[in-house]
Amino acid sequence: GRGIQGGFRIRLIALDLDGTLFESDESVLPELKRALSKLVNRGIRITTASGRPLEEQLNFLESNGLGVGSGYPHALITNEQEIYFLTDRGYEPCREHNDKFRSGWARILPEVMKFLRDECMKLNSIGIKAEVWIDEETALRRCLAGLLFENSEEAKRGTEYLEERIRSLGIRIKCSRLRRLVQVILPAAGKGETLRALIDFWQISPSQTLCIGDGANDISMLDGRYGFIPATLSNAEDDVKDVVKKCGGYIASKARGRGVLEVLHVHGLI
Repeated sequence: GRGIQGGFRIRLIALDLDGTLFESDESVLPELKRALSKLVNRGIRITTASGRPLEEQLNFLESNGLGVGSGYPHALITNEQEIYFLTDRGYEPCREHNDKFRSGWARILPEVMKFLRDECMKLNSIGIKAEVWIDEETALRRCLAGLLFENSEEAKRGTEYLEERIRSLGIRIKCSRLRRLVQVILPAAGKGETLRALIDFWQISPSQTLCIGDGANDISMLDGRYGFIPATLSNAEDDVKDVVKKCGGYIASKARGRGVLEVLHVHGLI
């Protein structure tokens, strides 16, 4: 596929799920499934890039006729950090990569949960309503935790506050915001970072990797830091559109699946 980014052949498409691949009812447009199937038949690989856990991704994909039966996505990025490869037996973990995050997260989780509880109380005391998002057991399983705010604007303020506190306390975590949820994850986690690890496994260059997303937690794969080809949709957050525009990416005039089809068309893939 010769695209608008200088004619590099796109070998991998990384898709966010909510607001990108999925419609509001968590379905995938039939015409988008047909388009992606044709691209797969031409040798282009597909991966998800999502904060959703493995079980949820498998359920949503299966309900849309995707996954093992369809032969794609070829990989799943889950919880913004773990990688699973499609095999004849289903999706198998990239153990060395995933285990590194699990052990690192388990070591600091008690400190992280105490930090979130303490900062949640402080935020509420200054009039920013927040609550701890998930319990420690779930946080251990998913290798992330976070605070839930009343709306996206409050979450942006909360992100700035938490980032400053993380710096001042020297805790080895970072923030990743998804609308009104501010997650905290390990410094080496994140969609962009994990996608960079995935293309190393597959020996695909960043300039051959098209990334499409709509949320603030997609920015690490859309802002040019790893050299991916970025694109976003009309339903994206303004911050995301600004980032994509700044690094010369494409902003679709349509939303969700129809926007993805528009991006694929502009890049000469369909």
